[in-house]
Amino acid sequence: MESSNTDSASVRIRTTVAGYQDTWKAVLDRFFSNFDGAVRIEINDAGATPGNVLLRLQQAVELVKQ
Repeated sequence: MESSNTDSASVRIRTTVAGYQDTWKAVLDRFFSNFDGAVRIEINDAGATPGNVLLRLQQAVELVKQ
């Protein structure tokens, strides 16, 4: 997660698991419903579940707020 040079967020997801587009969209919709920031996010899931990735994104936001 990095600051964005634009006024919006961008997300890139790298995964070896096919067919999870709807799941990833739901995870990101949930994340951005609670976080409104201009960030650039790159996710390399390394086999982590979308739920684990959501938790890590929420933890990253908490670290930034400190």
